[in-house]
Formats: sequence, structure tokens, C-alpha cells
Amino acid sequence: MSAVIIGPVFPYRGAISYCTVKLAEELTKELDVRIVSFSRQYPKRFYPGGDDVDATIAHLAPEGAIYSLDILNPLTWLREGLRLRRSNAGVIVLVWWIWIWALPYLTLLVIGRRGRPLVIQCHNISDKEPAWWKTKLANALFKRASALVVHSKAGAAEAVARLGVSAEAKMLTLFLPVLAIGGEPPARDEAKKALGLEGRDVALFFGHIRPFKGLDIALRAWKLMRRDATLLVVGEVWFSDEEHYRSLARDLGVASRVVFDFRFVPDAEVATVFAAADVVVAPYRHEAQSGVAMNAFHFGRPVIASAVGGIPEIIVPGENGDLVPPEDPEALANSIDAFFASSNRVLMELGARESARNYSWERYGSEVGHLIETLAAGRTRRGGAPAAAKPHSDRLADE
Repeated sequence: MSAVIIGPVFPYRGAISYCTVKLAEELTKELDVRIVSFSRQYPKRFYPGGDDVDATIAHLAPEGAIYSLDILNPLTWLREGLRLRRSNAGVIVLVWWIWIWALPYLTLLVIGRRGRPLVIQCHNISDKEPAWWKTKLANALFKRASALVVHSKAGAAEAVARLGVSAEAKMLTLFLPVLAIGGEPPARDEAKKALGLEGRDVALFFGHIRPFKGLDIALRAWKLMRRDATLLVVGEVWFSDEEHYRSLARDLGVASRVVFDFRFVPDAEVATVFAAADVVVAPYRHEAQSGVAMNAFHFGRPVIASAVGGIPEIIVPGENGDLVPPEDPEALANSIDAFFASSNRVLMELGARESARNYSWERYGSEVGHLIETLAAGRTRRGGAPAAAKPHSDRLADE
């Protein structure tokens, strides 16, 4: 049986590309998989960071991947739709994470689907910066799916609220698998020395710095902390400017305890950044699930995060991190102080590593592969009509 996966892969940078590559690797164990990716992923105005390509991971690009879809060239959508129409793919898998790909995806499906089952892997249900028209576009796509793969029970509930109770019958509720981005980490002391943080307690705020990520909340928490810890901020600033955060740190009187590294960190440096941290902070205002937390677990680092979206489904207070109310700098400060004063830090690091093992790609790929086989078998029995098969593993979200 064959499947086509449409989504970003290396050398496009970031967690979504990593996840698409890993999903393809897992499905290739049982299926003939073809990958269709992008010649241009975003209009520049919708990607306010630097380049969205990481040349250092170009050698990891999947063999045979086709980089054909240009977000600004509808002719490429039509051409790829015709290619899909002529292909022998038994199942179509769309990777979904942002509203701008709704229209290209819909165009592809109108031209090329031909009744084949459609699986949409939903990294998000709602957009990070939501608007009613983004919701309309996404819903138009979601309603065409034979199955939606979501990464938390919170995401599943959101999809049902938007699409109606009929969506429950085509929902596979899984988890966001571990992100093993960055290679082998150095020793903690060695990593701290490399970053000029010797002898300090270090909390890491990592990833694209966007309003919903709550860096301002973390800075306000630092003003309230009793512990003399350092906040290491690593990532590109989006939808604002670097001086906004530097100025806020100065105004709060915490600039001497905050290290800003406002840049995209290539994969080769990620391990050092996480290894230098004692804990990772994620004071998000909203989030479906946290790739940063999954990367932290890979490196054995506990996570202190806001109790929003699907994050409470992966963080167990006292075992692999802690949860605090959103928009609450005082609660965040108290949690970080308590962490650095705790005698259970080593146990929490072990708990983080255990979480990484629990949320494995092997387990995830097996479930998605079973879903694809079920849908394809149903289509064959129905003479070409896609089956609305109930996934067998909603139990995974409860484990």
C-alpha cells in the first residue's frame, strides 16, 4: 500500500519539519511513502524571523522528497493536484499547522483526491494568532478529512466544538512524540561554561518568541523570584522587536539576571543550550501542545509550564516538571524558586527522560499506520469510498 505525505521536511527548520520526517520514517516501515514538500513555505511577511531554511540540516532531507509547492504560485498547486490525481497513492496525509496552507491544500484535494481517504495530522486546531476567517479556512479543510490525528485530548475537544460531534467518529487522539533535535548533549557544567553561565542556576526559555509564548510573563516572574537564578532566552523575536524585551527587563530591574540570545539556533547548537539549563520554562498564554517541552524531555530537563491546552496532559507536577496558572508571574516565580530549592531535581530529570520514552515515535507511527490501513481497507470494501473508521487507540491519550 502507498501513501503520499504533504508537508514541510528538512531543510525547512523547526519542529513541524522534524515531525514530518519522523512520521515518514515510521510509516515507511510498512508503506510505500512519497513526500511532497514546498519550494516556498511562507510569504516573507508571514515569517517575520530569518530564513526558514537551515542549511546545516540539508543533508537530512528525505531521499526522494519533491519540493514542488509554492505558497505564492497557484500553478504549482494545480500541477501537484494533477500529479496526485495520476498517482497510485492509496491514502493522502496532510500535515496541518497554519492557516495559509488551507487554500493550496483544498485546491490539491479538489483536483487530485479522487475519493481516497484523507488523514490530516493536526499540530494545531486553532491558529497561534487566531481570527474568525482563519477558523473558516481551517474548518473547510478539516471537514473533508476521513480522519483527524490530534495530539491531545484538549485538541480533540476543540475540534469537536468547531466541527460538531460527528467529528468524534473520525478522531485519533494521540500525543506529540518526543523531539530528539540536537544530537548528543555535553555535560551540564561543560555546556554552562560554553555559554558563559558557569556556577549559575539556569532556566531556559526557548523557541520562536511570539506574544502567546509569554516571555513578558517570565520576565515579570524574575522580578518576584527569591532565588538568584539566570533566565536564558534563546530564539528569534516575532511580531515585536528585541528592544521591547530588553527594555522590559531593564524596567523590571532584572537585566543582570537575564541572558538574551535573540537568534535562530541551528540543530548543531540545540543540545548545548538545553544541556546548560536546569529547568525549561514555558509560560504560554495558549498552546495545543509543546514541542519545546518534548525537546526538553529528550534532554532530561523538567518543564515548568502554564496549564493551558494539552500541556497538563504531559506534565505531572513533581515528576517531570510543574504546572502554573496562565498569566500569573507570581505563581511562576514561586514554582521556579521551589524547583531550585528542591531535593528532587535529579528524580524530576529522570521523570523527564521517562516521559521521552513514553511518547515515542515508534508508538505514534504504529498507531497512525494502523489508522491508514483501516481507512484503506474500508475504501476497498466500499468500492472506492473512504471509510469513516473509528480509530482503535483513543486509549493512548489516557495512558
